[in-house]
Amino acid sequence: MTPSHPALASVVVTAGLLLSGCGSAASDTPDPLRVADASGVDMCTILTEAELSALGIEPDTRKPMNLLDVIGCRWRGDPFRLRLGRDGATVAEYIARREDPAFTSFRENTVNGRSGVQLSVQSDRTDCTQLIDGGSVSVEVSVAPAFSLEPRPLDSCAEALRIAEMIEPRLP
Repeated sequence: MTPSHPALASVVVTAGLLLSGCGSAASDTPDPLRVADASGVDMCTILTEAELSALGIEPDTRKPMNLLDVIGCRWRGDPFRLRLGRDGATVAEYIARREDPAFTSFRENTVNGRSGVQLSVQSDRTDCTQLIDGGSVSVEVSVAPAFSLEPRPLDSCAEALRIAEMIEPRLP
């Protein structure tokens, strides 16, 4: 066979199209950077009662919330309080506001490969909010120490990240 043979030319062209991203095989591959829209996720039920109890959260203390464009629920527990919500602002919008004086700490991170942000708003930085990219929204996990006469040491950001890692596989 010579390079000018029609069958060989067809194979070369087809291989070139597939390698360059053209053709049906390449177009069926999803874009790994796109995150599905989590705006319909029910953050009040994303963790089971058993999971909440294992975290030290009292499931029967659940209170729905719709506060400052964050929709979800909050719970009391020991050693921390938990808030799970869908925030109308995206992770990218938070990153653009990283210098906002309302944040007492701010750092970009990832949660199981998804873009994320950890931030604090209290002056003593005992609180922590972990945001996860949810497409048109961000998914929020907020942890703050529970009131106690004998407070225990708590790394709120480590707890928020741990809970976010539990939730992330359940997001679209």
